Amino acid sequence: MSNEEPTFAALLSGLRERQSLSQGALARLARCTRPYIGQLERGERQRPSERLARQLADALHLQGQDRLAFLVAAGCAPLAPETPLNVEEPVLNRYARALVKGSVYPGVLHDSQWSVLYANAAAYGLFRELGDPLVPGESLLGQVFSPHYRSRIPDWEAWARAMLAQFKRDGAHLSGAAERQQLLTRLRALPDFARLWKNVEAAGDPTPTMPIEFVLPDLGPFRLEVIRLTFVGLPELWHVSFLPADEGARRLLQRLHPQQLQPDW
Repeated sequence: MSNEEPTFAALLSGLRERQSLSQGALARLARCTRPYIGQLERGERQRPSERLARQLADALHLQGQDRLAFLVAAGCAPLAPETPLNVEEPVLNRYARALVKGSVYPGVLHDSQWSVLYANAAAYGLFRELGDPLVPGESLLGQVFSPHYRSRIPDWEAWARAMLAQFKRDGAHLSGAAERQQLLTRLRALPDFARLWKNVEAAGDPTPTMPIEFVLPDLGPFRLEVIRLTFVGLPELWHVSFLPADEGARRLLQRLHPQQLQPDW
């Protein structure tokens, strides 16, 4: 048996197939072309640019030593931010939780299934106000299609389509995973999910900000700005914050948190 390290072509092909991604799907996630992926996997192109190598590593959701080995095979000199010294992933997750906990704005950490990993007190309060409390471990996509939640959104179907497009993009690498299929089975029981799932394509790029309008009986209509962030080195971890976009939203968030919010959002 050979002890030689696999070529970059074999490594890329193996990682892609292990995640049940087609060449086209990987190309969309890495923001390149399907023929280029094919050339890399056939060895017709020996190495991608450093920028593309890192985009491929992000698209394949590689972390830790797996990410380092991939970048080295691609011919990239590893940078310090890719492999933090003496900092294990659980520590980075604690840093992320501390960041969300310390925010006056509602914040949620979720994975590529949009499963709630952590939420601050303001987020739990916000979702209670909207009629469907957050449940740790459950997917935020369930909130999007919840009858209680959707009744608060005037233009619900447009919002649901936008959320589905992002959800499909975020979790494209999980398309063959059993937990993905189990989640979709549960979601198909919710009104309109099956219809929209068939008719919405995955977003081409992650959307960093999205406005949404709600209506509550005691406040009337108000708008929030949804901010989506990811963490360097933790591609499975997303931070979503809800910032006030008008005076009604500002009053609601002030009710949820005693600290005065900035008046000029």
